Amino acid sequence: MTKVYTSKKLEKIIKKRIVENSLDVENIFGKWNASLFYIARKKCLIFVNSKSFYSVIIPKFSISELGKIDQLFLENFYQQLIFEKIDVDLEFIVKNIGKLSFHHTDNDRKITGIINYHISNVDYLKYDYEIFNSAVIRELTNKLNLIPFKQLGWKNPNVVMNEILKSD
Repeated sequence: MTKVYTSKKLEKIIKKRIVENSLDVENIFGKWNASLFYIARKKCLIFVNSKSFYSVIIPKFSISELGKIDQLFLENFYQQLIFEKIDVDLEFIVKNIGKLSFHHTDNDRKITGIINYHISNVDYLKYDYEIFNSAVIRELTNKLNLIPFKQLGWKNPNVVMNEILKSD
């Protein structure tokens, strides 16, 4: 089971899925933080891993898809890894991520700042594209995952996620 801490904005939308207490099961990825933002008036979810700052965007999210958000996250995470040419097996991802457990915000200011930074980058980069389909979202997310961070020793999230996957 993977813990996902939501922003207040996302929490209002998925309040049915918020869990008060749950069993702590550590996996190789650690915790994730998620937030809601809009591209071309469509809801999008951004998930950021706390260990690697690796980002996954779920485009065109609707409330009707709330029941299958676990599957959506796994599909988008796997597709993003494939797009960025990170060699990984889908079964390995499913086994290590498992079911998502959504929680109230953990007020992690570092991750909140990174999410806000990524959202502002997406707002800036979106003007380079005329349409927004899955391929464009993958490309935007790839650009986010290629930004180096001082907290990672000036490595990009892409490289750190690859190291996490190779370590197991």
